[in-house]
Amino acid sequence: MRDVEQVIAGLKSETIREITKENARPEAQLAWYWTYIGSLDMAQQLGLINDARRQALYREVEQFKPAYEVKVPQEVKPNHLAAAEMSVEGNYNQIDGIINNEAPKPPSVLDNLRQCQEEAGKSQGGAAPPNRDPER
Repeated sequence: MRDVEQVIAGLKSETIREITKENARPEAQLAWYWTYIGSLDMAQQLGLINDARRQALYREVEQFKPAYEVKVPQEVKPNHLAAAEMSVEGNYNQIDGIINNEAPKPPSVLDNLRQCQEEAGKSQGGAAPPNRDPER
C-alpha cells in the first residue's frame, strides 16, 4: 500500500503542476485533471485504495479543477414530426406540425341540391326525384 500512496502522491503533484502552469491550454488542463480522476477510479476498482480514500483525494485536487467547458458545436437534430408529416402531407408548404392539414374541400353543389330535393320531397309527402347523375 505504501508504494500505491507514493505513486498517487507523484501523480497528484504532477497533475497540479501541469494544471497550474502559466501558459497551459485549457484543454490540456482538463486532460490532466480528468486523467488524475480516472486514475483514482481505476485504483479504487483494482482494490488499491478504498472509496473513502478516493473521495479524500478528489477533494484535495477539487480546488485545481479548471473552470473551462469544452463547447461542442450543436448539430441540428432531425425533426421526426416534420419527417412523418412530409410522408403523408400532399403539400410541402404546409409542414407545420399538424399532420395532413389540407384545406377542407368545399361542399359539393350536387350533394347540396340532392339533399334539398330529398327534404322538399319528404315535406310534401312525395318521393325524392331519381338520381340522374351518371358519375355516382
